Amino acid sequence: MNKVRIFLIIVCLIFLVQGLNAQRQYRDLMWGISDAYYGMFDENNPYATVEMLNHIRQERFYLILPRVMREHKIDMWIHVIRPWAWGGTDPLRYEFGSKSGVFIFTDRGGDRIERVVFEGQVVDPGAYDLVRGESKFINLENYEIMDYLAENPGITYESELDFRFLGLKEFVAERDPKRIAVNYVESLSLPEGSETFTLALTDGISYTDYIQLKKALGKKYAKRMVSAEHLILDYLSRRVASEVVLYGISGNLRERPRKFDKVIPGVTTLGEIGDAYVINKDGRRITSEDYVIQRGDLIISWRGWAYVLRKGEKDIPSYIKKFWEDIERIWQILLQNIKVGRTGRETVDLLIRKLEKAGFSHHDRQLYDRCHNPQKTQVALDMHAEGKGVLAPRISHLGPKWHSNLKLRLFHTFAVEFFVYMAVPEWNKANNFNGQHLQVMFHDGAVVTGRGMEIAYPPRYRKIQIIQ
Repeated sequence: MNKVRIFLIIVCLIFLVQGLNAQRQYRDLMWGISDAYYGMFDENNPYATVEMLNHIRQERFYLILPRVMREHKIDMWIHVIRPWAWGGTDPLRYEFGSKSGVFIFTDRGGDRIERVVFEGQVVDPGAYDLVRGESKFINLENYEIMDYLAENPGITYESELDFRFLGLKEFVAERDPKRIAVNYVESLSLPEGSETFTLALTDGISYTDYIQLKKALGKKYAKRMVSAEHLILDYLSRRVASEVVLYGISGNLRERPRKFDKVIPGVTTLGEIGDAYVINKDGRRITSEDYVIQRGDLIISWRGWAYVLRKGEKDIPSYIKKFWEDIERIWQILLQNIKVGRTGRETVDLLIRKLEKAGFSHHDRQLYDRCHNPQKTQVALDMHAEGKGVLAPRISHLGPKWHSNLKLRLFHTFAVEFFVYMAVPEWNKANNFNGQHLQVMFHDGAVVTGRGMEIAYPPRYRKIQIIQ
């Protein structure tokens, strides 16, 4: 092998490693992201290139940032991601491309917002107008403080915290903002055990940083500080077109719906299928891996369903067919009534009215409720926003009120999460028990466009496979 070929191979390997490392950086930034949104940052996603991810960030800065800041009447937004917490679960770590830092966005008029990294390192410096090291106002990281003191003898200080926001007062005074949004909680609540990352989202600044920030700004500008909680929620709830495109592609790269072509009745065990259970012809649920699949069994997996025909059967039983017809009717109600402009609460209230008018029984419990009319198929809704550690706006009565008080914005991406339960009289009669039922949970991705709700990628399952 000649030297030129060896050189070219080494160069290619360097670029490959750099590309994989860059994607891993993004994936690390996205720890805690849900469902298909996480798939956007998987290193195996060929479409989630660094260039594409950077493009999305810059589009959001250009198209969304000015709008939300002006709608909330914010002149300057200071967001602190604490270095000692290494980013924690702060959902804005991807938005800003960093696990730690002090980010300042200032509305100075015009079509765009000034974007400055006051402290910290970012994976996408091109998204910012000014990055640490290019200005005397930019703060020092801890390991440089001793060098700074050596170059500036005679400076007195109480502790190294005095250098936390060095130069910030001059930076802010030059821009003279009237309202300064900072990431701390003022009115939003977080019930204990909530599945959202609200505290990390809106209360990311520590008490120490809050005190040091006020001290650095001085009385005049400290009085102009307000909570950024609603600004942050609004920023995260909006999407740009390129983001939706990648979201849809990434969802399509998930595990494919399961196929049951290799199942042989009387031979294949449940353990050979894996990650599934069976409801037999009498409605009994079976989970044992040693169980041998029989005719008349309904096989249920989170990635698909299959029914094993009994001898002489040519189609699935009528009660299973009715169940899937009800499911299709529910999908149609969702597709026709989820639109831009309504709040999550307004949307779920409308859906409940439409479902009940169509003959369904709605409740908020994600389980079969024997207290409801057994002749009606039951539906429970919890369609939360998908991705970035925040579940708002939420089309559900679950969670704190502010989850469902936000409006559905154009390109809102969310999980079509709902549960369907239907009593089966044949089973209950056979078992002398009022509780045997069919059930299914859906958790697929959708987006709200100007036309309404659209499915962003093929769902995992929308039909039952028949096994001869």
